Amino acid sequence: MDRRKFLYSFSFSAAAVIMSGCEKGSDKSVELDKKSDETQKAAQEPPKNIANNKFEPFTQKLKIPKEIDFEHVAKAKFNAQKSLSALYKEKKTDILTFQGDLPNPTIRIKNGDDFELDFTNSLEKPTIIHWHGLLVPEAMDGHPKDAIATQMLKEYRYKVNQRAGTFWYHTHPHGRTGEEIYYGLAGLYIIEDDNEKALNLPSGEFELPLIIQDRRFDKEGDLIYKETPQDNNGVLGDVVMVNSTVHPYKNVKNTKYRLRILNGSSARTYKLAFEGIEDFMLIGTDGGLLEEPIIVKDILIAVAERIDIIVDFKDKKVGESVTLKTLGFKEANNFVTNPAYPDSGAKMDIMRFKVTELSTQNSQIPKKLSTIAKMKASDASKSRTITMEIIEGGVWTLNKKPYDMHRVDEKVKLGSTEIWEIKNSAHMAHPFHMHGVHFQVLERTSSIDFPTDKGWKDTVLVMPLESVRIIVKFTIPGLFVHHCHILEHEDHSMMANFLVE
Repeated sequence: MDRRKFLYSFSFSAAAVIMSGCEKGSDKSVELDKKSDETQKAAQEPPKNIANNKFEPFTQKLKIPKEIDFEHVAKAKFNAQKSLSALYKEKKTDILTFQGDLPNPTIRIKNGDDFELDFTNSLEKPTIIHWHGLLVPEAMDGHPKDAIATQMLKEYRYKVNQRAGTFWYHTHPHGRTGEEIYYGLAGLYIIEDDNEKALNLPSGEFELPLIIQDRRFDKEGDLIYKETPQDNNGVLGDVVMVNSTVHPYKNVKNTKYRLRILNGSSARTYKLAFEGIEDFMLIGTDGGLLEEPIIVKDILIAVAERIDIIVDFKDKKVGESVTLKTLGFKEANNFVTNPAYPDSGAKMDIMRFKVTELSTQNSQIPKKLSTIAKMKASDASKSRTITMEIIEGGVWTLNKKPYDMHRVDEKVKLGSTEIWEIKNSAHMAHPFHMHGVHFQVLERTSSIDFPTDKGWKDTVLVMPLESVRIIVKFTIPGLFVHHCHILEHEDHSMMANFLVE
């Protein structure tokens, strides 16, 4: 691969977009496929799937991101830059980083503290950082309109004012978010507070940040992004990385661990379960801790969602192992994706925990974790509907309008509470994300159980042909975006602006 051209190398031509939105077996699929026949033939054949013959699983030790802890650091510096890193053994591949290598640092900060970071853009095109799940002023949020040009500096300055939780950061330039995150520009952001500290949840070596991402590599071991027009439906990979480590392992003791998990993939929804452990505890979602733990055998996590779980290895002997895997979630997608890679329903191993030491710890997880003030439908002064659909030409949209960075799509009164009904008219699940707010799920029309609906959210998965009603209070003035968080969808116009004033 030519390292000078690896970023922004895929051509987002109109023809490529036209063919991309085809439901399997639908009339629209037939119609769009006819229009896109020539594009399909012209598309380059993807490289051979190499996961099985190149990447031997569970041979690489899990990388733990270094931390930028604002208890000890007054100001941090990020520089979006091209880098080289060995993602698999000694083979170095082109990546994008904030500090020269992957994984990017985990930010840790306490509620009430000041956040200061100087961000330099050393990429060839404008970009910006979005603090996903952070309730910050408009100028600090990372709206695509605020992207800075190459070699420019942006100073982020804000006070953290929200409950403890697991959040994340990533670049957010319009039309290039997917590629920039794919090559590396993302990381975790952890907020702590006194209430959570008092619970004595597993911490230190017993608290593990896990960013799960499926990726593609060519025969030489280089990362590759889009290859065919079907990839506009969402890029699915055959190699799973955790913290930028291919199919890693982690040595553990036979006790409880807290896993802060982010689905940092482009499009794949994971149905997570543990081979070797029957059940585990869900203790938190996007916006922090639940009111009480929920025992689950598996759990769904869509792109951009976070889950906070407790896994107990107490019944495992030294020498035994437990494998984190996805059971597949075929219900998420009936669209054509790149056939060279595992589809949404594929079962895949993610990482392995190897019990290497006994532990005398026997910590207890409190039955009461936090208090969540439940919002009621009667609290809302207005309701509105947001429709997620694909329009003529295979363009992903909200309310049938391709994204315009400077158009105001929804006007909201500052301080008001509204119900938004998110209606998905496509045969593909979409994770719906809002900037600048947290919300609660009131109800959904599908019968699938989402225990994560019980907590504060900033991203919610809307199933095919489903409607989800959320309730949200708007407390920060300014222009923000809401969008599908399948990265290829938001890059291809499934995004809109709302103005709070």
